[in-house]
Amino acid sequence: MVIPSVSAIRPVTAPTTIDKAGAASGSTNTFVKGLENVQASLDNADKLAGQLANGQLTDVHTYMAAATKAELAVQMTVAIRDKAVEAYQEIMRMQV
Repeated sequence: MVIPSVSAIRPVTAPTTIDKAGAASGSTNTFVKGLENVQASLDNADKLAGQLANGQLTDVHTYMAAATKAELAVQMTVAIRDKAVEAYQEIMRMQV
């Protein structure tokens, strides 16, 4: 039986740059991109709703799929925000 050496395991690298607010730039960029995707999903659903109201869009399923996708994205964003607030509150309750 051959056991691989420890050197074969690569370490997990964390973001090394810190922005002025004190947050790691890698996680901040990911969060911002996620929020931009949620906003794009909402904008697409709004655009399709306008087209449906004007009669330009005849396929209701396209709108319903976009609206459901936007709704799920908002729900996920709210859940992430709630978890972040909960984690912050837990840290603030810690005894030093």
